[in-house]
Amino acid sequence: MPRFPFVPFLLLVIIMASCASGPPPQITPAPSVPLGREAIVDVSLDEAIYLAGRWRYRQVEFFTEQMAQPGFDDSQWAEVDAPATWAAQGLGALTGESALVVYRRQVEVPVAWQGKSVGISAWFNPYASQVFVNGARIEPARKPFAPYADVSTWLRYGEPNTIVVTTLYDGIFEAAETGPPRIGLLTERLVTRVLHEDVTISTEEGDADATIIRPAARHDLPGLILIATGAHGLPEKTTWFDLADDLARQGYFCLALALPVQRPSGVIAAVDYMRSQPWIDPERIVLFGADEGARTAVLAATQDTRIRGVILLSAPQVDEVADLGSRPILLMASRKDRHGFVLEQAQNMAQQVQGPHQVVALPGDGHGTFVFTNAWNAARQALLKWLAEYLPVRR
Repeated sequence: MPRFPFVPFLLLVIIMASCASGPPPQITPAPSVPLGREAIVDVSLDEAIYLAGRWRYRQVEFFTEQMAQPGFDDSQWAEVDAPATWAAQGLGALTGESALVVYRRQVEVPVAWQGKSVGISAWFNPYASQVFVNGARIEPARKPFAPYADVSTWLRYGEPNTIVVTTLYDGIFEAAETGPPRIGLLTERLVTRVLHEDVTISTEEGDADATIIRPAARHDLPGLILIATGAHGLPEKTTWFDLADDLARQGYFCLALALPVQRPSGVIAAVDYMRSQPWIDPERIVLFGADEGARTAVLAATQDTRIRGVILLSAPQVDEVADLGSRPILLMASRKDRHGFVLEQAQNMAQQVQGPHQVVALPGDGHGTFVFTNAWNAARQALLKWLAEYLPVRR
């Protein structure tokens, strides 16, 4: 009996396996990548079906899998233009409530797209939304920056497809990050390249773990030091990363700082370290403190008058805000955090502030950096608006 030589036989197996798996995904490559930029996969803005417009929708107490199925009867549901704010949809009273809204619509995908890589970008809130295609729940490849997913295998080409989106809490679509909601061919686009570097900062209380998050190939940057405590008062830094990545793409230098002990001397050490970095404008640094980190940020700013301003999230009562002088302060708290007590504290502190100040009531009941998971859009919009006024990026 003849025997196949091993190497040719192995080559034949590889070729057969390659054929069985089908052609490689067809993704339009990005143009040459300039310094400080990187190419990411995203849904095309040119070869796309746009999903903004009329949807059938309903506010529900509980979402069931049947609501995502193509055969579900939504004929009694009302119609609305979405994505949009609750107010624009006639749901203004839901702001700050634990509101869950379900949207459904039909979309026909061209037959010509079959065999190509087709993606969806339709998470109205990149943290607190779900997307379903023909009954299948779709997980985004990124979150929260430009979330998308390859849905090629779930689509019916040349036929109607059922798209379902759920949104919790804020009901706001953040177009600045993702572009309009759409289904389209996957392509590559250029964005600001963001660098992460883990560093150790010496403080009086011991070494502090920190991570630099900054845009590549940029200098003279305004900076933020991000300070928070997590469960049981433990320091945390990773919960800042999504926000810091976003800020870096906007042109900010961020230092996510995990202090061994929440004391202002540790923050001052981090500020000194930050000012020594070649990418930083040393006169344009803001402290951003969450939970007990808010108190530490205020106390550090009272000691270092060069600090440009302070941002406080879910802050306890810190009477020393009165000592910040004319420097601006932003206070953010969820409407229902501890039954509204945390927001009330923020409003009380605002009355003690001498300089420009703003209190932002966020939807939901999230506390500290957990706010970003249920009120990402509202928190991000308020933060960027404040930074544009008091810590603008020099283009």
